Amino acid sequence: MPLITSNIFEARSAYASLELLAQASQQNVVTLQAAVDNLTATHAQLAESARLEGRFTAAQISSNGQLTAQQATAVSPDVSLDNFIAALGLSIALAEATMPDRAINSVAATVQSYLTFTTGADGVTKVPGLRLYQPELGEPTALATTSFQLAKTISADAPAPRNLYTVLQAKQATFADPFWTKFSTGTPPTQPGISVVTEVGKVFSMIGNWSFPYLLQEASTIAGLEMTLTGLLTGVTPQTSVTAYTASVQTLANLIQAIGGRSVHVAGDLFALAAALDATTNLAAALIP
Repeated sequence: MPLITSNIFEARSAYASLELLAQASQQNVVTLQAAVDNLTATHAQLAESARLEGRFTAAQISSNGQLTAQQATAVSPDVSLDNFIAALGLSIALAEATMPDRAINSVAATVQSYLTFTTGADGVTKVPGLRLYQPELGEPTALATTSFQLAKTISADAPAPRNLYTVLQAKQATFADPFWTKFSTGTPPTQPGISVVTEVGKVFSMIGNWSFPYLLQEASTIAGLEMTLTGLLTGVTPQTSVTAYTASVQTLANLIQAIGGRSVHVAGDLFALAAALDATTNLAAALIP
């Protein structure tokens, strides 16, 4: 179509086309502006999100660094090395106590763990301890190996202590003697000697679940029954034997009280308890005509 025309119809058609083109351009401008506004808003959101993530990452790095530093200075042993060895020795002694015809003379052990140190009760001494492996403490390749051996030794001039199982058997046999049935107390009357036999039977029935606290509790019950029995022996002769038996029962009760007052127990406590129970049995047997 020519740019200059004297034909009114051509001019009208050209104007209409121009008006449509202008409207299309305006629509394109509106669409483009909306796209620009949308991109601007999205960019602002992305920038804010990036800023917040950056601040969070920086804060998290600082927090993790503080936690790592605190953990490095606050790692404490799960158990001190001496308490671990003591507990192991007691476990071995308990196992041996259930076998009247066997003895465990020595045991070797190897433990893999972290070695740590904590300050002792004096505030100065560093006490070695064992920290069992946990992922946050590092790679398992850093575990240390600790080996030791426990050996039971007896002085040449001292008799070997009797096994607890044998000691309890002897006590049960001693108090099963008809001699003790004539001694009763309470209402209705009970016979402490027969109660000792029953209590020992209860201990034997629990042999698969023996623990030192359990044995200490049962020994206390038996000592209480024997203490009651000593008060009923007023007519028994000779009185020197009654006095010796009473003293041994008191010694047993004192030992139980002393051992029970401690939080950590060792194999020697079990051996001492067995020896004290054995002593009362031997002196009680001496009273039987």
